[in-house]
Amino acid sequence: MADAGLPTGWEVRHSNSKNLPYFFNASSKESRWEPPEGTNMDRLKEYMAQNTRKPEGKIRAAHLLVKHKDSRRPSSWKEPNITRTKEEAIEILKGHEARIRSGEVSLGDLAQTESDCSSAKKNGDL
Repeated sequence: MADAGLPTGWEVRHSNSKNLPYFFNASSKESRWEPPEGTNMDRLKEYMAQNTRKPEGKIRAAHLLVKHKDSRRPSSWKEPNITRTKEEAIEILKGHEARIRSGEVSLGDLAQTESDCSSAKKNGDL
């Protein structure tokens, strides 16, 4: 792409897995993270400023897992053999939800001690 300041045959592409731009030569099938030799760096910087995706922020997710005896793997870091019923697990979760909604405790603090998931060590952060 001439307007990107790249040598003939090269173009800027975007890696979805790394969320970064990279350089690709369609004729040689070569890809690389660094600009190819012969790149006009001033034109490339201008092109990148105008045409690359801007980060939209991060999304985080956290949870508090209460397993029951019919869970796929009815054991956890805190209980080697979980025997509660699904209904009992739901009631426990409703109690946790009430405490969180009331402001008595945060999800992260409660997850540390009450979650059956190993993410408890990270305040339930996935």
